[in-house]
Amino acid sequence: MLSVSNLSVQFGKRVLFDEVNTTFTQGNCYGIIGANGAGKSTFLRILSGKIDPTSGHVHLEPGKRMSVLEQNHNLYDESTVLETVLKGNKPLFEVKAEMDALYADYSDENADRIGELQVIFEEMNGWNADSDAASLLSNLGIKEEHHYSLMKDL
Repeated sequence: MLSVSNLSVQFGKRVLFDEVNTTFTQGNCYGIIGANGAGKSTFLRILSGKIDPTSGHVHLEPGKRMSVLEQNHNLYDESTVLETVLKGNKPLFEVKAEMDALYADYSDENADRIGELQVIFEEMNGWNADSDAASLLSNLGIKEEHHYSLMKDL
C-alpha cells in the first residue's frame, strides 16, 4: 500500500537516517518509536509529502490516498470530532468547503461552479464521507454522541 525505498535525510553534516526501506501493508497497524530527535516526525512529514527527503522515494499504491491528522492536537479545538476526521482528506474537504460557501451565497453566477464541484465531490465519494467518518470513529470506540462535540471538549 505504501512503500519507502532508499530514503535518506541529512541536515548539513547530520544524517538523520540513511537508506530506509520498508513497506506498510493494508490491514496492519504501525507505530514509530524512537528517542527525541531521532527523526520520527521528519519521517512522517516525508511520508505525508510535506517535506522531501535528501534521497529516496515514497510510493503510495495507485488508487489509495493518505490522510494526516496533525501532531498539534490543539489545531482542531474549534472543529467537531467528525469534521476533524473529514479534514484528513484535504482535497475532499476543500471541495466541500467551496461548495458550502457557494451555496451560502447562491446566485445564478455561481451555479455552474457548484455543478462542477458536485461532480468532483461525487467522484471522490463525498456523499458518503460523513457516514464513513462516523463509522471510522465508532470503530475507534468514539461513541456517536461525541461525533458532533468540539475536539477541545473530547
